[in-house]
Amino acid sequence: MRTMTISGNIGKDPTTRQVGSSQVADFTVAVRQNRPDRNGDYGVDLVRCSVFGKRADTIMKYFHKGDNVAVSGQWSVNQWTNQQGEPQFAVELNVNDFDLPQRPRQQRSSNHNNQSESGDPFANSGDSIDISDDSLPF
Repeated sequence: MRTMTISGNIGKDPTTRQVGSSQVADFTVAVRQNRPDRNGDYGVDLVRCSVFGKRADTIMKYFHKGDNVAVSGQWSVNQWTNQQGEPQFAVELNVNDFDLPQRPRQQRSSNHNNQSESGDPFANSGDSIDISDDSLPF
């Protein structure tokens, strides 16, 4: 099986397109390379990602340029020749699973009012909830 999990930053806001009856969200994740080059600089690999179906709506709503995300899915390498006749390669990931980006605390608190308008009953609480074993129904 050709699966891959990556984490990195989203290069630009996702875009959406229609393929048949399914919506597809496309975005790029910039993944930092593990080893520095001769100058001590770390390179970045860009991975094209696509998400199909209802998950595309979630990606469009919550993923934004600069967000740090983790995604996993099946990968492929696409090859083509550019206008100058040079071979080009791109790693593409058909995303099956993802984690929503973490928001800085101040940004989350400023979003609380927006969330409460959307009907989220827990949007304005901000407090932790203590649950003991006696509270659980199982």
